[in-house]
Amino acid sequence: MSSPDDAIRSFRRDLVDHLKPVSAAWSVNGRDVTFTSSFDDDMEVGGFFAAVTPEGERVLVQAHALRLATRDSIRLDLDTTDLPEGAGVVRSANVGMMVRYVEGEGQVLGGAVAPFGEAVLDRATAGEVRSLLADNVGSSVGLPVGRLSSAPVDATLRASGFARHTFLCGQSGSGKTYSLGALLERMLLETDLPLVVIDPNSDYVGLGSFRSRAEINRSRETPLSVAAYRALRERYEARADVVVAGASGRDLPLRIHLSDLTLLEQALTLELDPVADADEYAAFVDATAALTSDRYVVAQVAEVLHHRFDEASRRLAQRIQNLRIASWSVWASVDEPSLVDLVQGRRTIVLDTGSLAEARERSVVALALLGRLRRRTARTAMSIVIDEAHNVCSPDAASGIERAVAAHAIWIAGEGRKFGLYMVLSTQRPQKVHRNVISQCDNLLLMRVNSLADLDELATVFSHVPHAMVLEARSFRLGEMLAAGPIAPTPMRLRVGERWSPEGGADLPTTWASRKG
Repeated sequence: MSSPDDAIRSFRRDLVDHLKPVSAAWSVNGRDVTFTSSFDDDMEVGGFFAAVTPEGERVLVQAHALRLATRDSIRLDLDTTDLPEGAGVVRSANVGMMVRYVEGEGQVLGGAVAPFGEAVLDRATAGEVRSLLADNVGSSVGLPVGRLSSAPVDATLRASGFARHTFLCGQSGSGKTYSLGALLERMLLETDLPLVVIDPNSDYVGLGSFRSRAEINRSRETPLSVAAYRALRERYEARADVVVAGASGRDLPLRIHLSDLTLLEQALTLELDPVADADEYAAFVDATAALTSDRYVVAQVAEVLHHRFDEASRRLAQRIQNLRIASWSVWASVDEPSLVDLVQGRRTIVLDTGSLAEARERSVVALALLGRLRRRTARTAMSIVIDEAHNVCSPDAASGIERAVAAHAIWIAGEGRKFGLYMVLSTQRPQKVHRNVISQCDNLLLMRVNSLADLDELATVFSHVPHAMVLEARSFRLGEMLAAGPIAPTPMRLRVGERWSPEGGADLPTTWASRKG
């Protein structure tokens, strides 16, 4: 037997259902759309719907903002005499009904149309969304990086969009490292763009390998057949051509010469200031000038200094000894080729800077690489992928060598594109990367970020992305991202697909939290 409260609630639900607003859309300019809908329409920020105009034209629209709206609908005089016994002593009432619904704004996709009013909302079909994404890719090759979150459609990025700088941001645990690896795999498979990856955590050292079919299928909705797996693997291995440079010399030794740096950069490596350490700086310049070859190492400079008897040379030799700079594993021997000479002409080279013992060594490698690329004369395309980019272009660089590395990154961000240098920067927070670098990025790949301050910063820099879509990053699940910019002319919320290569540097398993017994 229903209670009086149940009867009242049922009556209210029926009444609200009859009074809910009509789902409709309007556009006064054929580009910007205002709409209202009920909660049953399952609208979501970044989702797609069709507005069917009074003339019968279907216009594809993307929702850019949604919010709860309310209005006083009508006032009713209710006769309560038919309510179940015990519902109360009131026999009539004057009631105002509050109607709640969804209102929002969006944008017409696929080009402007004629202004329209009172268009009926309909779900966008998978075919309509798929056609839109195909148009966005255009004549460029597409990179199928995953699936849209709002439609059963493959999410495809426009490969030629990576001729602009790209900023990937996601907090720890968002799936950032996994997702960047998946993106690099698609770039290797589908394009001819050479990649140089600065890898401070040894996360991408397995980029040239291929996981087993069983491992890949665990991450796929539709398992790969044996034939499809074999074809994918053979094609990837033929195109990737990955070389890893590390301290262990796995494929190439991660070593450079002191002379790969400019004279000022060499001095910064020795922690010399041209003004504050004027005498020692002059002794260093004289020592390098005394060497008979343009290629030299720290030990050779130290040897020259030891054979001089002036006080400045003695202090400089003592400095080199105290800082133990000559013993760094990053220095190549005189007869050994330098890594920066081997980068050119390679399809893919991963600099495993995580294999180096000291942060100063990692900074020197980045300084040599970025400096050489900055000074190169060839105008050939290359993507520079910098993971944990705050280590390379921090706004708070403390040492002279760190500031010099950041200066190269800032130059490449501002001027490098005309010379074919395109950066992909990955980090956890935008505040950790120099603003002059982020501001030159046109592409945004945004994963889960909980900080509103960080999201507001990104929304300001990437003002071409609807603010509400950026704020949605607080609710992103593992492996979910927003892609926007030249790589995704229509911003897309997507879930990243499977990795083909093994992920290095993974988190430690939480076996310590397992139940015992």
